[in-house]
This record gives sequence, structure tokens and C-alpha cells, in this order.
Amino acid sequence: MRLNFRQVCMFWGVMDVLFLAAYVWQSIVEGRIPIIDDIFSFKQLYTEQGGGYWLILIFTLSIITTLSIVFSAVMLLNAWVKVSYLVAAQTPLRLLLVIPSLSFLPWILKGINPGGIGLALVLLLTSEALKVWSLIFSKKQ
Repeated sequence: MRLNFRQVCMFWGVMDVLFLAAYVWQSIVEGRIPIIDDIFSFKQLYTEQGGGYWLILIFTLSIITTLSIVFSAVMLLNAWVKVSYLVAAQTPLRLLLVIPSLSFLPWILKGINPGGIGLALVLLLTSEALKVWSLIFSKKQ
């Protein structure tokens, strides 16, 4: 089976764009400005929860992940040869924050099996493994 690197990058780039579009759309529907209102909401949440370094860490990782998805979408759509490094760096963050690379998975899971945590975790792991594997395998050919 031959995988074309450009086509693989295009697919994963579209998945990242789909995630970003959903993120921006959800923010707009809620009457919020993406990223900016997230920071203001975090300030309120931080005081309500009594502070803590773990809150700052998770929030910082969330912002870094969201911004890195913007960069990876651009790099994937341009089929940049070294995009695999960014994808590899993103993978632990996506796993930690439960952001699948196959952006449509949450919508499918919501319709099929609401509350199916085990299935969601398996699909998350499969999604990330498939992304990393397909980029590495297509690059070698």
C-alpha cells in the first residue's frame, strides 16, 4: 500500500482545520472571542477553584495545544517535510487533553454511545497512532 505524503498531510491538515473551525464556531455561538475569552474565563475559574499550579499547567498546555494545532494545520496543508516533528510533539498533549486528530470522532461518539468513555479512549489512541504512523510511513516512501 502506497501512501502519498502530500495527500496524507492534506487529510490531517483538513482534520486540524475542522477542529479549529468547530472551536471558533462554538466560541462565536457562545458570544465569546476565541483564546481571549478563554483567558478571562480561566482567571475566574482560577479564583473559584482556589488557585493551584496544576490549574495553570493544564490551562497553559491547553492554550499551547490550540495554538500548535493552528501551526500544524498550516504546515500540514503545505506538506512541510518536517511537520512530523510537530505532530510527534503534539501527540502527548492531544492525549492528555483528549483532543483526537480525527476531529469528527466526538460528534460520532455523541450520537452512537453517549458516555462511552472506554470506546472514546480507544478511538483517541487509535486516532493519534494512525496520524503518527501515516505521516511516518508516507514520508519513508
